[in-house]
Amino acid sequence: MGEPGIEALYEQVRKLIPGADDAPALGLVQVAPRIRVLALRTPTLPPAAHTNVYLVGPSQGPVAVVDPGSPYPDQQAILDTILAELPISRVLLTHHHGDHVGGAAALAAHRGVPIAAHPATARRLDDIIEVTELIEDGDEIDGTIAVHTPGHAEGHLCFEIDDASIAGDMVAGVGTILIDPSEGDMALYLASLERMRARTPTTLLPAHGPPIRDGHAKLTEYLAHRRMREQRVLDALVAAGAGATTDVLLSVVYADTPRMLWPLAERSLLAHLAKLVHEDHARYDAAGGRWSR
Repeated sequence: MGEPGIEALYEQVRKLIPGADDAPALGLVQVAPRIRVLALRTPTLPPAAHTNVYLVGPSQGPVAVVDPGSPYPDQQAILDTILAELPISRVLLTHHHGDHVGGAAALAAHRGVPIAAHPATARRLDDIIEVTELIEDGDEIDGTIAVHTPGHAEGHLCFEIDDASIAGDMVAGVGTILIDPSEGDMALYLASLERMRARTPTTLLPAHGPPIRDGHAKLTEYLAHRRMREQRVLDALVAAGAGATTDVLLSVVYADTPRMLWPLAERSLLAHLAKLVHEDHARYDAAGGRWSR
């Protein structure tokens, strides 16, 4: 199926789900002490139609604006109206994907504030968006602690504040998380989930969907699901004996997934396979295009 980028895959799937882009913007909601959220329409992965913009700080400001991701002028205007009377300290980015950064440059330029992100995110955005402040794991910024959680994206950051964590695309309140082998890493993603589960915050504030109040339970669920899927890959490889193509494995491992989502499922399958090859649990014959145990 080739190597399309994540945004191209999102567009491909959106076309198969009529009305996914028609949902209205949602209102500003308090989700934790010193954290409010505004869900704005973005070109994201269905069934989600919004990306959450988090405002971190006191009700009268100053606030840090996390992931102003909408590229649409009408959605940016909604955010501008809400922020009109609030001082802003900076724009914070969890990672580089378009549905998280689509409005960052416009907001930063309009309000004359810096954009801050992990160095790997800054590299990914080079010549697209100017990141003027770099954030490393453990840095304290705008009352939060930055936690580097690579896997979905190499520069992914979560922002912890008290017992809550702005979780970006580590988990989702609606839909799922794609690990694309072109820029993601399944082993790192699982390690990041484990690290998050071991930390104090219990409320996860995802980029898509409502707050997840029992964060530890959700992280345990995510880890169990990914490990279940990996075991299915291993079982399919054993059953294939001499080897199987990606398409054959896809039809077996993701038999429980609607066929219209298989373009995305294929990317996750390849991420699992890359992990297994690295761990010497699978092999790939490039000449024959077949995977084996």
